[in-house]
Amino acid sequence: MKRILIVLTILCFSIGYAYSQGLKVRRINLPEGELKWSYEKPKDAKFCVAAAFTDSIGNKIIGQYRYKGETHQRKKYKMMVSLKGDIFYISNKWLSDNGFQQLTLVYNSQAMSFSDPRKEMRRALCKDAKEAFLLESKIPMTLSDFAVECSKCSTNAANLDMGDCGYGYIKKNNIKIPLFIFGIVTQYKQTNWLYIE
Repeated sequence: MKRILIVLTILCFSIGYAYSQGLKVRRINLPEGELKWSYEKPKDAKFCVAAAFTDSIGNKIIGQYRYKGETHQRKKYKMMVSLKGDIFYISNKWLSDNGFQQLTLVYNSQAMSFSDPRKEMRRALCKDAKEAFLLESKIPMTLSDFAVECSKCSTNAANLDMGDCGYGYIKKNNIKIPLFIFGIVTQYKQTNWLYIE
């Protein structure tokens, strides 16, 4: 219980600081390497985050996905996130042998809008003219507000599953650095991963 209170206190101070500084999102540059997606968590990757949504009841991946050239399940969303080398493409059809479905936040530099009024911590896979990167919200926000923030620095952006706790890490000097403060819990509930080996 004491640990939970400490973590909540740190989170409250972090959110308060972000509000006071006007900081809404933070950019996370990805390590060099090929973007990969899998329904098995990589044992040792330079970078790893949750990707598509997981059905909490059946522990099933939500939406269609493509793995090693084979397409699985039915479509849930209009667009697909196709991974190709160190970049990705958002389209209404598969453009590579590996990818997943998720909500599109930014398409051709235009922010999408959503009716969901819930404010949550958010994460997105983004790209600009040069490279792919992550954006994470520093404060809880609606999907529409997050999409607007993503559109300020990206031409295309796909939502990523933050789950209850937003598991994710990036390795620096061979040390795993959590990408979000509650990152440890969700990994046991998640069914699929975006990673760089």
